[in-house]
Amino acid sequence: MRATPFALAFADLARDRFPAIAQVLTENATSSADRDRFVLLEPVGHLLREIATDGSGADALEAHMLMLHHAYRHWAGGGWVYRIGEAALQRAASATTITSHLPTQALYLQLPELRVWGTPTADGAAEPLDGLFVTETAEPGRIAVLGIFGMREGRPGFSAVGLDGHADSDDPSAGEIEVAAARADGSERFSPTLAGGAEAGLYSLANAAELLLLTCKLLTVLSDPFVERVAEV
Repeated sequence: MRATPFALAFADLARDRFPAIAQVLTENATSSADRDRFVLLEPVGHLLREIATDGSGADALEAHMLMLHHAYRHWAGGGWVYRIGEAALQRAASATTITSHLPTQALYLQLPELRVWGTPTADGAAEPLDGLFVTETAEPGRIAVLGIFGMREGRPGFSAVGLDGHADSDDPSAGEIEVAAARADGSERFSPTLAGGAEAGLYSLANAAELLLLTCKLLTVLSDPFVERVAEV
């Protein structure tokens, strides 16, 4: 059983600090799904100042905010983790259906180790995708996704990529996100870009649209027998 980024980075913090956030949300009749209002709460602001390193720039502060919001939503939603097996990942990658409907307000999709790769930082090296935090947003049908890359023994942290969107497989309009983005080189979505990747059965994410698309495909296979559902909080 593999540790999740929540267990590694937020388990103790959640036990000690998240109940106070929950109390303020209740007192203010505010939903934690509204990220803009969530970050304005006094206990959230205090916590952000503690976990953000001194001298952090705007991008680093935004990354901490996204991670804290997803961690809180994960905790408040029961800490559900869906461990995606090899067969379920293969089925999802080749599926023709997508969805942005969640069985609970938030969850973590943990992928098979070293099977999906992406480049979370511009001009950086490819890193394995451990999994995806997925949560409902204040807008019905829309989800927020935080992909966690590069978790490995000996590394003190990980890389994260956040985005919002929703599934629309038929007729995306100007106000919607087209998740089925084509690659500039014409290659198949999720096809490996690493040397030897095809022989090793790897998948690659070429852009943010593919990260969202994979999420929306994985959400269609949660009842697959090769998906294990466990609660970590």
